Amino acid sequence: MVKTDIESFKEFVHKHPDLIKEVKKNKRPWKEVYQDWIVLGEEHESWNQYAKDKDKDKKQEDRSKSEKTRTELTVGDIVAGLSKLQITDVQKYLSQFGSLMDAVQELLQQFNNQSDRPNQQPENRMNDYPSYRD
Repeated sequence: MVKTDIESFKEFVHKHPDLIKEVKKNKRPWKEVYQDWIVLGEEHESWNQYAKDKDKDKKQEDRSKSEKTRTELTVGDIVAGLSKLQITDVQKYLSQFGSLMDAVQELLQQFNNQSDRPNQQPENRMNDYPSYRD
């Protein structure tokens, strides 16, 4: 049976209990954690801080070795990260961002229209209501 991304992500989260604590404390939403996991991959050093203690020691050793051998992000790393992105997700996020920008632009235009109008003092409108004399 082939694992789905969700099943793999669940296994990853169980290996990183501090990540669960961070989400429960409302420091990060699950959606953001999942997106980072997709983009960065399971082996990225940023996950080391959330790993179980036994895994943390091993990963820190691996990290120190990798820092000695490689100090910069290579083009291959970037391409590998981009290949994990799903085009439909990127399109969805860009669409949402575009909608957000449209809403902000509309809101700014409304504020500009209100500030363009001079402050009008209420006029004496006695003539608007006919008076009846007895």
